[in-house]
Amino acid sequence: LALCALEEVVLLTAGTARTPPSHPGVDERVRRAEALIAADPGAPHTVRSLAEHVALSPSRFAHLFTRQLGQSPMRALREARLRHAARLLETTGLSVERVAAASGFASPFHFNRVFRERYGVPPGAYRASGPMVGA
Repeated sequence: LALCALEEVVLLTAGTARTPPSHPGVDERVRRAEALIAADPGAPHTVRSLAEHVALSPSRFAHLFTRQLGQSPMRALREARLRHAARLLETTGLSVERVAAASGFASPFHFNRVFRERYGVPPGAYRASGPMVGA
């Protein structure tokens, strides 16, 4: 049982060890926030917490992030969480509820809805049909 739990932690950690895409000319503070999101998409990030980490006011941070990356910090976070969830569905046997929680979604119902909107199928069907659905 302990070995299974350790394997789950390793898989979850490996799934989040992704570097964000490189954006030339992007403010270093925006890149740091992007790296925070990529390093742990399941963390309870907020505009305020990300802004504090890069020493900007929440409004200035949100404006700068959106202007430079073309999407709001919360949209970027949701996309990172959905990608993380898809990787977990592809590589683990975790239940959909556990995948939702590990990806930062407080509600499995909300997770199911936004996952279906993004990938065209619910999480369980995505897992059953393999990794290339809706990619």
